[in-house]
Amino acid sequence: GPLPGTAPGRGFLAGGLPAEGENDDLYKRSFANMIKMVGLLHRSGVQIVAGTDTLVGFGLHRELELYREAGIPASDILQISTLRSARLMKRDSELGSIQAGRIADLVLVAGDPTQDISAVRNTKLVVKDGVLYDPARIYEAIGVQPR
Repeated sequence: GPLPGTAPGRGFLAGGLPAEGENDDLYKRSFANMIKMVGLLHRSGVQIVAGTDTLVGFGLHRELELYREAGIPASDILQISTLRSARLMKRDSELGSIQAGRIADLVLVAGDPTQDISAVRNTKLVVKDGVLYDPARIYEAIGVQPR
C-alpha cells in the first residue's frame, strides 16, 4: 500500500521497535534513552555519521529528525550528513561540500533545513550525476502519498 498510510509508513515516522502489550513502555523508554545518548555523544565530540539501512530518503529523513530530538542543532545535522561524513571517509577533497572541482549531487528543498531539519522532507528537485529528477513524479510512480 501507499506510504505513509500503511503500517510500514508509520514506522518511518515513529522509529523504534514495534511493541505490543507489556513491552511497549520499556521499548519507548529505551528508544528515548538511545536518543539522549546520541546527543551526549555528539556534545562529547564523538563523530556521528548519518546513514540508514531502511528505504533511502524516508529513513534518512527520520534519522536526521531524531538527531534534532537528541538536541543536535540543525546546522550540525546538515554537516553530519554531508561534509563530516566525507571527512570521516577521507573523501572530503572531492565530496561533502559544493565547490569548484568537487563531485556534487544536489537536493533542493522547500524551506530552510538549517532552521528546521524536517525541511529535507520537502524535496523539490534532485540533481544526480547531472540528471534532473522530479521527486513528485518518482513518488507517484512508486505509490508514495504526500503527507
